[in-house]
Amino acid sequence: MLLDLDPIPILLRRIRAELADAFHADRPIRLSRAPGTLDVMGGIAEYTGSLVCRMTLDRAAVIAQQERTDRQLQIFSFNLLDDHKPFTLRMPLEALANNTAEVLRKEFAQPGRSWAAHLAGCLHVLHERGLIDLCNPKIHGLNLAVLNTIPTDVGIGSSAAIQVATMMNLVDHFSLRDRLDPLLIADMCRSVENRIVGASGGITAHIASCTGQAGSLVRVLCQPCELQRPLALPTGMRVIGIDSGVRPGSHGGQYAKTRCAAFMGHQIILEKMREMGRASSRILERDPMAGYLANLDSDDYKKFFRTYLPESLKGGEFLIRHGRTIDTATTISPDSHYPVRSATDHHVLDAMRVRHFVRFLEEAAALPSDSRERGAQLDKAGHLMYASHLSYTNDALLGEPECDLLVQLVRKRECAGLYGARITGHGGGGIVAILAEDKPQADAALQEIMAEYERQSGKKPELFQGSSAGAWTTGTSVING
Repeated sequence: MLLDLDPIPILLRRIRAELADAFHADRPIRLSRAPGTLDVMGGIAEYTGSLVCRMTLDRAAVIAQQERTDRQLQIFSFNLLDDHKPFTLRMPLEALANNTAEVLRKEFAQPGRSWAAHLAGCLHVLHERGLIDLCNPKIHGLNLAVLNTIPTDVGIGSSAAIQVATMMNLVDHFSLRDRLDPLLIADMCRSVENRIVGASGGITAHIASCTGQAGSLVRVLCQPCELQRPLALPTGMRVIGIDSGVRPGSHGGQYAKTRCAAFMGHQIILEKMREMGRASSRILERDPMAGYLANLDSDDYKKFFRTYLPESLKGGEFLIRHGRTIDTATTISPDSHYPVRSATDHHVLDAMRVRHFVRFLEEAAALPSDSRERGAQLDKAGHLMYASHLSYTNDALLGEPECDLLVQLVRKRECAGLYGARITGHGGGGIVAILAEDKPQADAALQEIMAEYERQSGKKPELFQGSSAGAWTTGTSVING
């Protein structure tokens, strides 16, 4: 039941103890919850059309909403800025209705206000898309309070969960669920993230937080957004995460450079395809990859195209020879050097690795739990995670020594029921995902890994285990204030 899920009981206690003047006992409160999500396979290959697998966590963002009578939106944060006292922002509904996303983004970018964009932006997007009319006096105003147990800046969808929890709450409050589906919910949340919060990022974290099922992997084919059936893990298996304590932002602009370089590779390969077509008297009118590197067969890539990609290319040289790429989210700097070949290697080959990873897990799930062949399939899936991790370091250039250490410590304990591990999300730190058996022997190995990691790195790791359902499944609940 939603009301029993963490951290909803904590949110309700704090509202009653600290916000009694704002949340009235004689008015109903609507509650919603959305979980954080862990990138299991796919990661940055999302933006070149790969299949991506994510798992919902037991950490979550929760929202409490209650109507006001003064046409104001008042937002309370219990822990986004300060764990000890609620932080408040108040604004008229007309400001969300009459200002553009660009104006609102600048307003929320002011010190101490950025956290509120995740919540207020949901109302603006609903109004912008014509689903509600914030100028209608029948909308009397709202209180929104948020409590979040998902660590921020580690790549497990903290901001996505806040947006999904808020959007689901508002969708049910305004009786919009019959007009929407989970993908539309996720798309509106991504709009909040990109246009109001002002952060880049894809949609898979939003989709997973909205649609996820406990203990299964959410599968999204990012071309641009096809939700596939959930991938149930084989019996007795789980995916857990260990936070390295290194924040992904430490790599600065390398993520953007790697992304740019992959799209440069796509453009050069497409030009080579056209050249090969002319040589065989065939005119290539459209991109055989349909705009996605993930659709390029890995063997064809290595046989026909890889040798034509420069290891490094200056942005200005690329612009002169090839023009701009199809990617609208990045800008090529004329003075920067881009690792075209290695970035393209990562994207083409990681897309292949994800497809095989899914196949091996499905085959393992169909076999008896004590079958030797089942163990072999799990080994194959785990080694694809190791290969993906290595590619993050050597090809995407987004590795991190501390994450390498965690992966090495996992590999030393494969006999304890640990099958594979890889750096997650955008790389450069954050969390390492691990495919493991759900047995005491594996638990003991994980504790050994965390202790050894702390001794060697000087950083205290955190374990993420447990899964919970997405916001669309759990829905919302209304209680008396």
